[in-house]
Amino acid sequence: MASRDVIVVVQRDALPKTKETLDILLVSTTGAVPVATYRDKDVVEAVFGKDGPHPNAKILRKAITLFNQGKTTLAETLVSKIKIVGFEPPSSTPATAAKFTATFPDGNLEWPLEAGVGIWVKVGGDENAVISATTSAKVTKWRQIPALFNGTSFTKGGKTYNLQADGLNLVATATEKGEADTIPAFVTVYADADLTQEWPSEQVCTFVNGSDALSAPDNLIKTIQQFQSDEDNDWYVFLTDRDEPEYVKALSKFAEASEPTEAELGAGVEDHRKFYIGQTDDKNFVCETARAAVIYADTDHMNEEPDASYLGNVAPFYPYSVTWKFKRPQDGNATTSEGIKLITLPKLTDGERDQLLENHVNFLTEEYKRQYVKEGVCLNGEFIDVVLGGDWIAKRMRDLLYDILLTNANINYDDAGFGLIATAVLQALDEAVDNNIIARDAESGAGVYTVNIPKYSESTEEQRRNRVMPDITWEALLAGAIHKVKTKGALRASL
Repeated sequence: MASRDVIVVVQRDALPKTKETLDILLVSTTGAVPVATYRDKDVVEAVFGKDGPHPNAKILRKAITLFNQGKTTLAETLVSKIKIVGFEPPSSTPATAAKFTATFPDGNLEWPLEAGVGIWVKVGGDENAVISATTSAKVTKWRQIPALFNGTSFTKGGKTYNLQADGLNLVATATEKGEADTIPAFVTVYADADLTQEWPSEQVCTFVNGSDALSAPDNLIKTIQQFQSDEDNDWYVFLTDRDEPEYVKALSKFAEASEPTEAELGAGVEDHRKFYIGQTDDKNFVCETARAAVIYADTDHMNEEPDASYLGNVAPFYPYSVTWKFKRPQDGNATTSEGIKLITLPKLTDGERDQLLENHVNFLTEEYKRQYVKEGVCLNGEFIDVVLGGDWIAKRMRDLLYDILLTNANINYDDAGFGLIATAVLQALDEAVDNNIIARDAESGAGVYTVNIPKYSESTEEQRRNRVMPDITWEALLAGAIHKVKTKGALRASL
């Protein structure tokens, strides 16, 4: 095709980006409900209200509370959307034993066995999992083979397996219940003890692993993990309708385990860290985890859903970082005739207050006729805004790096290429300064952070061969940390 003398290209400015908000998930445990996004409390009521297809009064109250913090929040907006998913009620399950089954063909043996002849079977290719038998009569059919090994056993991965014949099946069941080492699904039949004369056969083998006993809270965690894997992992902060201490502890530990270690990231594990907000009426509740915040309420007022009130009151600031202390969560289900109504002030003795503070459990307090939440911390004592801020930096830096890698046809492995990659770090940290996550210098107004961009000369021969940059390291002073706490990290990229 001939080239044109005149070419006109018209481009439009990109649409402005919408305001970034927290991705919030509510987990219902009264029945299966497909995950969906809700932007209006009336729509939530149509699904989870008493006349809806999946009634759950607690989830409905939490959703209404999240949306309805307009009277007391200091934010300029409100929570505008949430996700809700429903699971079947969790229950405990007993431990099960691992089971290996070999199904032999239903036909005649190509080489019949006379009485008094030995036969050996190796399970899963393991030299230590060999069983033997001796024929007591002539064997002409494959279906006679399993019976020869009835009552024998082998050991694999520290577990003993007893064998039983069931028609054409030879079934090996672990004597000890619980998860076991996987056994490859095949067996090999031999005609000699040295395992050199292999019999041609076509067994169909299966291995079903055992499972450890799981409590109801552990099964809820298992269900959530399956939901992450199979359906939706695009959420960050979550709440559930379970307030029992054993559930709150299990969910807190799940959230803490969601942050991958450096070794896991290096091995290819994706970073889908979570943050849990819970509530309790246990004055002695303790669970020293880093990615969960729990608020206390007296038993009679747990239906005010203080976890949702607290989250709904502060979440609209995101990604701008503010302290979670001194906030005044509203009872979102109070009628308008009651006016502005905070969640109910708990009745606590000085000793009980000290106990909650020591265990890093938040609660509404009144001092000098002013009511507010203290202390705005996670269960390990870290400030909530510090954890959320660090998570935002990690996410933003990762997103910016992928933008660079996907919008540049080539990034050279040299100082200029390293500098281009470093812009992801610098931009993320600058945005963190704007969002009050990283502190500003009082005199210059610049963000208080340092970034070390490596040079090509600092890379190793192996790094050059694999096109892996030396780490870009950074350190920053957190704005919300009154004790001059610093955060630091490293960005590693393959070009």
